[in-house]
Amino acid sequence: MNQTMIAMEKNAYSSTKVGILYDARGEEPWDISYFKKEFEKKDISVVLFDTNRLSDNYSLIQNPEEISIPEIEKLVDKGYLIWMNRIYPSGASEDVINKGLNVVSWLNSRNHTTINPLTACAADYDKFYAFQLMEKYAVPTPKTEKITEEKSIDYFLSEFSFPLIVKRNTGGKGIGVQKIDDRNKLEQVLSEKEVTSGRYLIQEFAEPNKNHDIRVGVIDGKPLISYGRTLVAKNGGGVSWIGSCHHGSKIIPYQASEEECKLAVLASKAIGANLNEVDIQITENGPVVIENNPTPGYEEGEEHWVELIVNHIAESYQGKNV
Repeated sequence: MNQTMIAMEKNAYSSTKVGILYDARGEEPWDISYFKKEFEKKDISVVLFDTNRLSDNYSLIQNPEEISIPEIEKLVDKGYLIWMNRIYPSGASEDVINKGLNVVSWLNSRNHTTINPLTACAADYDKFYAFQLMEKYAVPTPKTEKITEEKSIDYFLSEFSFPLIVKRNTGGKGIGVQKIDDRNKLEQVLSEKEVTSGRYLIQEFAEPNKNHDIRVGVIDGKPLISYGRTLVAKNGGGVSWIGSCHHGSKIIPYQASEEECKLAVLASKAIGANLNEVDIQITENGPVVIENNPTPGYEEGEEHWVELIVNHIAESYQGKNV
């Protein structure tokens, strides 16, 4: 591309301003810096907003029509009208998550653009809510229930069979996910007060019939990237069953089939996500959605996906302050 064409491209984007919500717990995450760098290459102005800066008054979900958020209002007045939520469910506290949701809700209620709207952001932090949304769209996904004190072990055994999965309702990277193979282990897990507090889920186990799962990246209803992750046996030994790079899975080349792409698009539509990465397990009964990831974190080596997102946003909103 010659210098004239580069200049023309930059001029097209020059009035576009993007705000990025994130959780600065010490060092700035690598991917936040990389998003900013890639946007600025296109002459798109970026402001990084650490939601920890907000008052604790916003740590509870509030009616967006009844609140003001001066820190965000000032940035909107400066032309930052397109926003990305990059607060990761795998590491953020409930207070920080709620602060981010309040900002997204406030922006949406005033018709400002968030790359993922409130429904998708809420589903990212509430896997049971995501399950309910997918059920409405008949998305093939494992049966899931919240674990509460009111539900006995006998109730769960009447609804689920072994093996089964217990995992956090809010989280990511496979953290807190357990495969339960027998009653004794389930009794042990259910004896933990944290598990029966409503913050954990019990889920039907999707038995894999491949040695890898699939992740499909969807932007605005289009599957733009796919790859496989080798399955691993969490916590050492045993049969490999989970795809999680955090726990040792390796990314492998994989071109998702038409059926798998359609499933990822349908799951994204169900939760209202414009940007989503969908985890799919291949079973003997076909592909099933394990989880949606509207706010996945990226690490070095995943630059291509960040660049795809930035290019899409730049092309979709070039020269617009909507």
